[in-house]
Amino acid sequence: MKKGAIKGFKGYNKDLTCRDFKYEIGKEYETTEKIKACESGFHFCENPIDVLKYYPPTQARFTEVEGSGNIDTEINGDSKISVSKIKIGVELSLQSLIENGVKFIFERT
Repeated sequence: MKKGAIKGFKGYNKDLTCRDFKYEIGKEYETTEKIKACESGFHFCENPIDVLKYYPPTQARFTEVEGSGNIDTEINGDSKISVSKIKIGVELSLQSLIENGVKFIFERT
């Protein structure tokens, strides 16, 4: 499925790797592989709190992201998304990630 850009949040290991791929803040990435949530593509969550399911706060780094291109969404009630294009935004502290999570929840209730 293709649709416009989606803003979200991404977690990484301390060295900014995720699934053996090394990211850099401020960079954009694109893949031509078939996009499948939890299997392929670039992953992130719309709900910042969901990121903590995948990356423990004491062992991770977090950023804002923007995803676009081909998109596939998680079907297990999570806000996880896989995309063919991703732009890595600013790095967030844990406090900022949680504040964004509270804002996300309030905007949807």
